[in-house]
Amino acid sequence: MISAIRNRHALLAISFTCLLMGGGATHGQMLGNRPFMTSVDNSLSAAFSGPRCGDEVAFIFNGKDRATFNKDGVATRLMNNVVTSVRRTCPRVKLVAAKGTVNGEIVYNAVAEGESNWLLLELGSSKDSSLLAGGQRGTSADRANFAKRRDFSAFGAVMTATKGKPYFCSSPQAGSCTSSSEFRNASEDGATVVARSLLDGQGTQAVLTYAAANKSGFLCSDPQQAKIEVMGGTSSPAARARMATDLRERLKPYGNQVCSGYALRGAQIVSASFDSNGARIGQEALLTAGAAQPKLRQEK
Repeated sequence: MISAIRNRHALLAISFTCLLMGGGATHGQMLGNRPFMTSVDNSLSAAFSGPRCGDEVAFIFNGKDRATFNKDGVATRLMNNVVTSVRRTCPRVKLVAAKGTVNGEIVYNAVAEGESNWLLLELGSSKDSSLLAGGQRGTSADRANFAKRRDFSAFGAVMTATKGKPYFCSSPQAGSCTSSSEFRNASEDGATVVARSLLDGQGTQAVLTYAAANKSGFLCSDPQQAKIEVMGGTSSPAARARMATDLRERLKPYGNQVCSGYALRGAQIVSASFDSNGARIGQEALLTAGAAQPKLRQEK
């Protein structure tokens, strides 16, 4: 009941804000530096990143840290409220897209499109190990220190230890993963990696495919050469295409090399990614190996 009242109050405030924003130059100047909408807890704000009305309307979500975008579904609720408001004030809109940023880095993407009955596609988990997750950088000594670990294992040794099982599951929980990586044609020299992350409850997936080479035991690739596809589910082709285009921006800060290192901890595998300077990207991930494509889940 309390949640419902809050939502009604939020929508009333949204409608009032939209009226003011369309009310002339004076109001536009007054509200020019204000967000179009904020989350109920004020942890996220949404601002237009282009025209306020058109076939496509885009937003930037700003948050103080990465964890904000994974807290209690706050980003999802804000996106749903944004879509509701835009549809009311701009009847011609066909697609709404949002990018969530922290200090200029994209950490969240969302797309909703009318042809798919405004089904929401979103990726914002900071807990998976795929290149699309990213994260804060460490120091240039991180990669060298990781290689000195007692449990560090070169890529070829990891494939031997897992008996050639091609699927690695990130953050395993109750038989599901936040992302998975498939190693195709794996050898001592490297592999073709196919990484998957779930974008909605209908089975739509972001699929990242790239060639990786074994360099001193680390599996290294050029993320700018990766192929990004959004596949499956019931979303429209337009929504999937827009999401794939927006997700590519997440790879730009990595430059032309990302290397992944592995350590064996019993039946589990510790994975960490490093940029071209050797600095760790995000946190270490816990993986398990399997013979079949694992079930994916979205972090909320």
